[in-house]
Amino acid sequence: MIHHTRRRLVTTALAFVGALSLTAGSITGVLAAEKPKTVRITYVASPFNVPSIVMRAKGYLDEAFAPYGIKVESPEITSGAQQVQAIAAGEIDIASVLGGSSAILGKANGADVQVIAAYSRNPEAYAILATKGGPQKVTDLKGKTVAGPKGTALHQLLAAALIKNGMTLADINYINMDLGAARAALLAGKVDAATLAGNNALAVEQAGGHVIVNGKGLFDPTTVIGVNGAFLKNHPDLVEAYLTAHRKALAFMAEEPEEALKLAAAEQKISLEDARRMNAWYDFTLKMSDADVANLAADQDFMVEAGMMKKKIDIKADLVAPIAFTQK
Repeated sequence: MIHHTRRRLVTTALAFVGALSLTAGSITGVLAAEKPKTVRITYVASPFNVPSIVMRAKGYLDEAFAPYGIKVESPEITSGAQQVQAIAAGEIDIASVLGGSSAILGKANGADVQVIAAYSRNPEAYAILATKGGPQKVTDLKGKTVAGPKGTALHQLLAAALIKNGMTLADINYINMDLGAARAALLAGKVDAATLAGNNALAVEQAGGHVIVNGKGLFDPTTVIGVNGAFLKNHPDLVEAYLTAHRKALAFMAEEPEEALKLAAAEQKISLEDARRMNAWYDFTLKMSDADVANLAADQDFMVEAGMMKKKIDIKADLVAPIAFTQK
């Protein structure tokens, strides 16, 4: 009797374990299949984001997500602050080109944003410009009106240039304008100078204006690729699919540089010569380095000193995901 009872218990236990295994397998299968129907990745072409332009033109993103049956949506949100807000609201999954300062501010304010790679380093792409007959040197800006987007790398450039020349933002009249508005105001003679980047800066030069100073030697802005933290945790394979498409664009730029520049010039509506000039300003290496972390820390210090944020975050521990340091 005892022998038969034990046999029944063992049989029942094995059946229960088997049922658990089947159930677990079914759950795993369901979880593995729980992919979003759509992935939302911002498209930011300006000031001169060649990898993004190539990815769209060559269809690399659609190609990367096709095996998953996932459609790619590419909202054109150019403001870093708005991209972070969209990440926090779950409206986008990946911010393809995000200013380091925007990522830091978002994280400090509770947004679930993680940096998965660097996008570019481009100090020479940022400049303070004036029109013909306008200020020639940074010291000439004292008492003058300067337009540009506050809370950005250009704001940081302006502050750094003034400090280097014994001045502060209090010595000028600094008006907050987005890039297009600042360029228009400068060309219309409504302001004395403007902080501009990329093709907006080129437009001023082509109209007879000049660069007073650019960011080289003053600061090292790093733009990054940001993702929703939950998306990274739940779908690391989809994050890798995005990065695969980005690496494919970089490979195309290396193998077919003229073709890549033609695509970028067409998108930006500039000449091929101007595209070559701008391209020389950029380092599009994906892998994050300790120098990049130091640059982001410097951005944070600037924002604290400027009163834009009160408490600091640990850049490496809180913001940058480990995969950012292992990119190829």
